Amino acid sequence: MSSFEDVVLLSPREVPLGGPRGMTVHRTLPARQTSLIGAWCFVDHFGPDDVSLSDGMCVARHPHTGLATVSWLFEGAITHRDSIGSHALVRPGDVDLMVAGSGITHSEFSTNDTTVLHGVQLWYALPDRARFREQAFVVHTPEEQTSGTVRVRVGLGRFRATDDAGAVLEGRSPVVSDTELSMAQIELEAGHAMRIELDPAHEHGVLVDRGAAHVSTRNASPGRGGAAPLSAEPGEAEVQRKELAVLPDGSDHLVLRAADGEDLRVMLLGGEPLEEDIIMWWNFVGRTHEEIEQFRARYQAEIGVEHQLEDTPIAEIARERGGLGPHDEQFGPFAPHTPEAIPAPMLPNGRLRSRGRVGHPTA
Repeated sequence: MSSFEDVVLLSPREVPLGGPRGMTVHRTLPARQTSLIGAWCFVDHFGPDDVSLSDGMCVARHPHTGLATVSWLFEGAITHRDSIGSHALVRPGDVDLMVAGSGITHSEFSTNDTTVLHGVQLWYALPDRARFREQAFVVHTPEEQTSGTVRVRVGLGRFRATDDAGAVLEGRSPVVSDTELSMAQIELEAGHAMRIELDPAHEHGVLVDRGAAHVSTRNASPGRGGAAPLSAEPGEAEVQRKELAVLPDGSDHLVLRAADGEDLRVMLLGGEPLEEDIIMWWNFVGRTHEEIEQFRARYQAEIGVEHQLEDTPIAEIARERGGLGPHDEQFGPFAPHTPEAIPAPMLPNGRLRSRGRVGHPTA
């Protein structure tokens, strides 16, 4: 497998969500440079947006396979509904994890009383051994860890850090994932720094939500206060708002410094290398072009567009490994009197190509 030897900055691209009166999200993963940080394969960052002037987040029923979604809000609230019967309010401070397994559908709408909506939605690819597992939905509210200059919430995995006054912050999430993952929200006062311990066997990334960050994986003390260097050396980078910094592979620590003038808020992501190429198209994650074709066709048939259900069997691999019968619904039933499901777009003319850890998608 290829590796990163220096910090790689991924710039966001704007993607419309929820129609012409909806909202714009900033997507940093997947990117041309990489499609994966551990098993993390998708990073959307949105807000802060005044959704009282638009439709806000308005995403009707749509499908997923072979992945899990993680929703994390800074402000506002979203109503989540899915085909396994979950109906939940996504709120700031909660980690909401939905495992699609062999197939699930869900919807997301910002609540009527939300004026400002702000947060991230992340996906991770399920490893091959678990990608047809049973669906699940979990909500957990992590406790906040604080020191004089730092506030941390650990949504997934473990976290250990020391602030620039020597205070130690530690946390561990009880949420179980199908591959080793970590996710933490970190808030750091302007002009201060902290040292975060990292698992050198994992891959890591830092998404800046507010302020600007100097990141360094070099062996140096975080110090206290002071401006960041004018130019970055190997293993260092200046990261601006909405950018995602992919850290060098093998890093055992990160020194995170907040620029002067504005407090910093970041999402720290990490995970064991997936070491599998994936095909990610629209809302599906698979391993072959034919799988994606079959997932799409079955979904279209189940929502009553494009195909007849009796002529569109569930993919054999999903039946065998997901324990589905020939007359089951791969994407499940949905609550009545809800907005119509979103049809899948047309597949491209060429074959879908797999995405590797580093560089362009491979053939």
